[in-house]
Amino acid sequence: KSFLSGRPSLQLSYYDDGIIDSTGLTEMEYGVQLPLWRPGQRQDTRQMGRNYSEQVEAWKEALALSVAGKVRAVLGAIALAELEIQLQQQAVADAQQLNDITNTLFAAGEVARLELLQTQSLLLEQRSELLSADAMLVDAERLYNTLTGLEIRPDRPYQEAQIADKDIDGKHPGLHYLHTAIDLADSNIKQNERVAMGNPQLTVGSRRERADQFQNYISSIGISLSIPFGGKSFVSAQTSSARRAKVDAEVLYQNSYLALNQALHEVEHELFLLQQAEPLRQAQFDLSQQRHQMARTAYEVAETTLAQVVIAQQEAQQSERALKMLLLERQQLITEFNQILGELP
Repeated sequence: KSFLSGRPSLQLSYYDDGIIDSTGLTEMEYGVQLPLWRPGQRQDTRQMGRNYSEQVEAWKEALALSVAGKVRAVLGAIALAELEIQLQQQAVADAQQLNDITNTLFAAGEVARLELLQTQSLLLEQRSELLSADAMLVDAERLYNTLTGLEIRPDRPYQEAQIADKDIDGKHPGLHYLHTAIDLADSNIKQNERVAMGNPQLTVGSRRERADQFQNYISSIGISLSIPFGGKSFVSAQTSSARRAKVDAEVLYQNSYLALNQALHEVEHELFLLQQAEPLRQAQFDLSQQRHQMARTAYEVAETTLAQVVIAQQEAQQSERALKMLLLERQQLITEFNQILGELP
């Protein structure tokens, strides 16, 4: 907003021949040097200021998206830990029920003590896995508290709807921030060019002088203007680093754009595969549950062995895990898909 391109400076000079000829010559000059704007330099500087302001706002948007991605990730970790606890609790319940059946059969003399010990060992193993799942949830909740500062986590699994009919463009917060760096680098090139070319200098001052000691002092006012010119090759050399910074910013923008599109297509492909696999996992889950129920019923009447029941039970647990993990993975991929698109929760 100033009419000057920089800080003014005070100039003083004094001449006296007392040491040499001693004729009484005295001359004193003083003035103020004022740096002036080159044509267009003021507008370029204002544009640089606007680019800095825009970059700050774009950085805030990019930071919000980055934090949202971390919150999405930690909520996904909490959901995974809760699912592990749910699965392990069911596994403990199955092991406890199998142990109760074996106890009844052992008391009736239908099975050997070895089988009873095997079911007890299986129960202890499942309880140990449940403790590990509890520890995983504690770690996820601690990370959530560190990231958000909240003591209470959501009481239900976090879910998002997949955003459709949208592509990655320049409005993406991360890309917008990177593009502001390009605009700022371009303004910096112009600013460096102006600085390298130099600014006109207007000097306003006064002079007081006398030729010898027999003459009176003469006072005058002086105005001088200094305008640098030429030196195009020197200006180009001074701006080479600024031009290189702009090229680096453009390369970073293009690489980030390509990386986001590649990540988006990979997530889309994984979502498609999970959609195709879900009916198969569901059918496998239904069959394994039926087999498990049949094997347990047969074991209760001593028509099958413990080993076959354990195998059927493990297959049922594995199929249930595979199905629920698929559903959880699909939801996490949807949140990742929205994150890549630059959408906030």
